[in-house]
Amino acid sequence: MSCDEYPIARSREGLSSGGTRRAFDGCQMSQVSSGTGPTGVSVCMITAAENGAQGGLNTQFFRAERVLDGDPFRVTVS
Repeated sequence: MSCDEYPIARSREGLSSGGTRRAFDGCQMSQVSSGTGPTGVSVCMITAAENGAQGGLNTQFFRAERVLDGDPFRVTVS
C-alpha cells in the first residue's frame, strides 16, 4: 500500500507546499483526522502499483503539455 494525496504532490497545493492532511473512513489512515473544507490535502492508502502508475501518467502529461514549474493546470474528474 502507498499513500495517495489530492491535490497531487507536484502541485503548488500539494503537501510538498505544506498544509494539513485529512482522510475519510476506509482510507486506512488512522493517524489522520477527518474533515472537509477549502484548504488541506486529502490522503488515502491505495496499492503501490496504482500510485506508481498514476505518477507516471502525471509525468507524461507534464512533459507532453510542457507544463513548467508555476504553470497553471486544471484537473478534471469524470
